[in-house]
Amino acid sequence: MNIDTIVEFIKNYAEKYKSKKIAEVGIGFKFDIAKELNKYFDVMVTDINKKSVEKGKLLGLNAYEDNLFNPNIEMYKNIDLIYSIRPPRDLQIYILNLSKKVNANLIIRPLLNEEVIEELKLKSYKGEVFYIYENKKQYSI
Repeated sequence: MNIDTIVEFIKNYAEKYKSKKIAEVGIGFKFDIAKELNKYFDVMVTDINKKSVEKGKLLGLNAYEDNLFNPNIEMYKNIDLIYSIRPPRDLQIYILNLSKKVNANLIIRPLLNEEVIEELKLKSYKGEVFYIYENKKQYSI
């Protein structure tokens, strides 16, 4: 997993769609991508683990506790882009549903050799694989 390539892909995608606020869901204890993106965007990170949230706050991130099986929708209402790095396959549908509910685009960097969820598009970028969901409502005029 090339962190620089992942950051570059998310940054380029966010800029293309004029995303101002982005959220990494299920951050765990891998903060390097969010810290880098936080230089360019208003980044929020969430996790169900309180210690992960505390660590994120210590690193200067806007970190919040949330359960993706029953997310706090209000917390995400101004988010333009949601992304997740290597979430478990059974969590991906919940992340997709969250992005739909809040009209946000979605990027998932999956574990390798996973079957893509039907509504997500597979994208390859410099050897990295991503699943993308573009929320059409976000761009309607």
